Amino acid sequence: MWSLSFVAVLLLQCLLHCLGAAAAGGVSSQFLQGPPIGNTLSMTCKTRNGHKVYKCLEGKWAYQGGESQMVDARTHSNYVGVYRETLTPAKKTRSGWWELLNDDGDSAESGYQYSTVTGMVIETVATKGATSFIYVATQHGNLGATSLISYIAILNGTGGNAPPQSLCKEDEVVEIPFTADFGFYTQDSLPPAALLPQSMSAPLKNQQPLESFYAQGALRYKWTGKTWTPEGISAKLYTVPGGPVVGQFSVLAKPDKLGGRLNWVLFNPNGFSITGRASTAPVEVSKDSLGWQLIKVTSTSGSALVGPYTYVLMTSTMGGLAPSIKPTTENNSGLVITSSFSCIFWIYTT
Repeated sequence: MWSLSFVAVLLLQCLLHCLGAAAAGGVSSQFLQGPPIGNTLSMTCKTRNGHKVYKCLEGKWAYQGGESQMVDARTHSNYVGVYRETLTPAKKTRSGWWELLNDDGDSAESGYQYSTVTGMVIETVATKGATSFIYVATQHGNLGATSLISYIAILNGTGGNAPPQSLCKEDEVVEIPFTADFGFYTQDSLPPAALLPQSMSAPLKNQQPLESFYAQGALRYKWTGKTWTPEGISAKLYTVPGGPVVGQFSVLAKPDKLGGRLNWVLFNPNGFSITGRASTAPVEVSKDSLGWQLIKVTSTSGSALVGPYTYVLMTSTMGGLAPSIKPTTENNSGLVITSSFSCIFWIYTT
């Protein structure tokens, strides 16, 4: 049986939930929620000659995808790239793909005129006459303008709706114009210190944030017959959403000498690990996500390039909560479910 303190720690390890999108450069957000704190709007674009494609299949219009050129949101004329969207029918998921023009410096350094980013929809908001989406980056291609993009917002989308079913003729393909604004976000280089409560900011007063990692994984819950109990947690560590995997996060089976069980393994050339335990009470930032948490480093091992490490701060959580309802089936004791999560871990040193 886990202690209540350990359960509290597990309930705090994770997922990025949308906490208010920024608006700038001509992009006005309609979201109640948006990219999580810790991500800043860095570039805005608008569609040009955008269209969505539908095909008549079995008497119904089936969405096939869409594409558009992108122009600078300020000038409405300077070409900056291309946007394409696809739909996976089996999973009913949308994937977006953006190709952005590199500047001369990025082109010279990377050898590519364009760089790309692929994203997956994590939030959709439909309002009267407009639909908006938030994508989390899942993959980056080439080096350059897209390399550090963490989230993409498609806002103020108009048009692009399927034609009336009465016009559907089997196998006919139509292109319907649409317009939208694009907002590209990058992960911050410093933690949101101004938002931390005294219980977290005081221990970090004389500490320096050394590096950060985006974590994405799953928290496992088991139904005991009366309540959902944390069973474990695991995640991969990335430089940014969609970036290269640089490590992993999990809970150790046995604590170290100072009671630490939360464990980060980093894949530097020689490899090293950090272990810690919660040092403060969690702070709820979003009702739909786990709280932010400060973790005291209790031990390290391997060949760390710098240090010593003192704290790990978990921010920008999204998801990861236990189900809010009981299972409906009988004899369900022992049922295990997973709850997806993500967050940003900030590692501190003296």
